[in-house]
Amino acid sequence: MRARGGFTLIELLVSVALAVLLITVMVGLFFRSTDTVLAGEARMAVAANARVALDAVSQDLDNGAPTEPGRQRFMLTDGFDTLGPDRDISGAHDSLAFMTTATAPAGGTRSLKTVLVEYFLAPEPDPEIGAAGTEANGVRSGRELRVLKRRLWDVTKDSAWSLLAGLADGAPLDVAAATGAGMVLLEEGDLCHYVLSMNIEVFANETYWQIHDGGANPYAAAVLPVGDSPSDPGLPRKIRLTLRVIEGAAERTERCHQREIWLPVE
Repeated sequence: MRARGGFTLIELLVSVALAVLLITVMVGLFFRSTDTVLAGEARMAVAANARVALDAVSQDLDNGAPTEPGRQRFMLTDGFDTLGPDRDISGAHDSLAFMTTATAPAGGTRSLKTVLVEYFLAPEPDPEIGAAGTEANGVRSGRELRVLKRRLWDVTKDSAWSLLAGLADGAPLDVAAATGAGMVLLEEGDLCHYVLSMNIEVFANETYWQIHDGGANPYAAAVLPVGDSPSDPGLPRKIRLTLRVIEGAAERTERCHQREIWLPVE
């Protein structure tokens, strides 16, 4: 019998099928490992962004006891998208403003000075997911995304008091009104992008309170801001700040970062 010099059709089909199966498995493993790497990088990016923001708030609060009389101001506002059980979780956009000692621009250089610092959420400026000046939306869930901002103001002793008292709904100071009251905007910067929510709670009477809580809450919205007025309660001993952040508009990963921050004793 003559020796075979090639493959039969069945052998070729089996070989091709095995090759396709092997390539499919290898491609699947490649994409799975790539997704794992991207998810890991996304988690690290989220953690780094949130840590920078929380570190900045912690440092400013740690320096938040000006020794100059008549300068102490402390304000929280309660911002939210909708009422309901989700108000203080995914829908929160609270804000924080207080007097502190920070490095700020001064005469072409930077130096330590007593300033009013604001932390608030503003529309996310990423042009790929939303128009400028609007709340941008995540690609997958359509949830609103924001950027956490930090502002430094040079203020006179009394200019910030009435302006802070008029704040509500997580809003920052109005630049035109503040400038007209004698305040000078020294610096504004972005701390953390793609923020889903920021919630601030105040610790008092051995428990944490939301800003809108009533009852035994000494820091209800109606009494804020607190500071140098004799009728005000003392400054809270600590706050709890919770940030929900994603790594980008694609929402590859989402993390909740929380920190308890003590205020210095006066």
